[in-house]
Amino acid sequence: MKRFALAGLAVVVCVGLLFTFSSRELNVPSSATHQFSIEVPMERVRKVLVRTNAVKKIVAMADAKLLDQEWLQLEFEIDRPLLKRQWHVDGSGQLVVESSNAWLGTHELTLNQSVDIKPDRLYVENALDKPSGPIEKYSATLELVPDEAGNATVNSSLDLMISTRANWLAASSVRRGIKQAALKSLKDQEAAIREVVAEQADKLLVLPE
Repeated sequence: MKRFALAGLAVVVCVGLLFTFSSRELNVPSSATHQFSIEVPMERVRKVLVRTNAVKKIVAMADAKLLDQEWLQLEFEIDRPLLKRQWHVDGSGQLVVESSNAWLGTHELTLNQSVDIKPDRLYVENALDKPSGPIEKYSATLELVPDEAGNATVNSSLDLMISTRANWLAASSVRRGIKQAALKSLKDQEAAIREVVAEQADKLLVLPE
């Protein structure tokens, strides 16, 4: 009887271990919005973001590397007379980035990008062209507008959908890490924008670097 009891206990332990260490699929959304202000005129910040290599810096500080950027369409409109200084630039293109994340590994992403730029507003959208590895969805926006004093206010958002696998022990940690990923990315973006603007503080912005 004792032998049967021990055998039964061994089966229970084995089943428990199998359940613990077997992986299961996790589909985890991660969404966030973020706002911050910079005590620099909005026009100056817009010029920094448009006329320098700010994209490379911002992408790099978000644990990624810019591999390629291509403009598929770019239109420029300006009202007459020129003294009104009313102009409008809109366009679309693609960014190819290599993303590296502790939870997700390294993956190459193609993002469809659209931009809309006016003297008092810059708006950018980036959306994943097709799923890559565990990243099923990536949709981001960035808006730059002036506050009441004319300084820069940035509004940003990020929506992710991640599909990955984890065992029972790690599932909660993986889920928690992914859910925090969107806000962390937006805060990293803020740090990068502030750094880029500070680096260009005393420079004349005429042509892209």
